[in-house]
Amino acid sequence: MIRKKNFIFLILFFTLLQVSFLHYFRVFGAKPDLFLICVVIASLYFEVVYALALSLLCGILKDTFSIGPFGMNTFFLPVLSFLVMKLSRKVVLDNTPVLCVAAFLITFFYDIVSRIALGYLGTAIPFWTFLRISLFESLYTALIFPLAFRLIKKTVHL
Repeated sequence: MIRKKNFIFLILFFTLLQVSFLHYFRVFGAKPDLFLICVVIASLYFEVVYALALSLLCGILKDTFSIGPFGMNTFFLPVLSFLVMKLSRKVVLDNTPVLCVAAFLITFFYDIVSRIALGYLGTAIPFWTFLRISLFESLYTALIFPLAFRLIKKTVHL
């Protein structure tokens, strides 16, 4: 129970970082997605119901503090969590380099899906801008992943 409460507090801490501090560390308009890191780690280390609940919390927080239409992240992050849980049964995600590559691919996939959804909702982004932001955000998230993972392991005792 303490692990779960610590993870919720860590999500709230990452929320503060995501919406304030990381804004000053953008690279080509992209910053790492700490919510996505939390969703991936929760999907790998917690039971299904709790991982989905944490993903829902991350989605609500991300929708609350982002500019896009409300509800998109609230829907997509639990779906992504479920897909990560299914993927973890097929592929061994047990060491940090493999998790970093997985974080890159998951972030890139998530960006593609969310940008397509935004396009259908009427918010079109030029293709090269979309590609640049998606690649840099995915790379940035993958590079930050080991630091966030170490902090989560230390705080939550995974």
